[in-house]
Amino acid sequence: MFRHTAAVLTVASVVALTACSNAEAPPPAEAGASALLSKAALPSECVDHPLLAAMPTVQTIAGKPLTEVECQPFSISMTYGEPGTSAEILLIDSKAPVPEESGPMSGLLAAAQETAFKSVGAGVEMTKGLREAALSSPPALASIGGEDYLPVVMDAPSGEPIVIGVEPKDSAGRVGSAMSALKGRYGLTIHIEQDDLSGAAAARSAYQPYLSAMRLNALP
Repeated sequence: MFRHTAAVLTVASVVALTACSNAEAPPPAEAGASALLSKAALPSECVDHPLLAAMPTVQTIAGKPLTEVECQPFSISMTYGEPGTSAEILLIDSKAPVPEESGPMSGLLAAAQETAFKSVGAGVEMTKGLREAALSSPPALASIGGEDYLPVVMDAPSGEPIVIGVEPKDSAGRVGSAMSALKGRYGLTIHIEQDDLSGAAAARSAYQPYLSAMRLNALP
């Protein structure tokens, strides 16, 4: 299964490069989202962030309060809940303008942004492939424990698949991250820290509140 760690490491590399570039805040986005999140004490770099319009505006999801918001010119992440039981929503834009202050690092930054998006896309395709292979073979489906241990595939508002990894029954049916590659440029990853999540039904139930809170139609 494509693991959450791989996506996080890829994005973390871009964060490090962006920090080194001493980038300024990105240009303003659609008005309104920042005001709705004012109680979360948005960091200055998040105010009017271009991706903020697509993120949740609520202070609580699935009983978990918003505890952290972090922004880079190419990404925004929101964490709900405390460490160990938290849920993190990460949205990246592989086509976000590289800050002029990046200088000689601009090419490396642009490549890293694209790599982060491609990592999400690869995870989506792998998860879809696992589901399709199991559905096409009754013995394969039986070997994973039946349909409740199939990876989950749903549709994003713009038609692209949103996938959630689910491991076979003999691996306790552990649930992975929700991922989607949107409009050829945006990568969405949602990860819930909850060890007892097991099976496709539990995966859908756990992730649906976070997916419903997203406003992905706002992405240009």
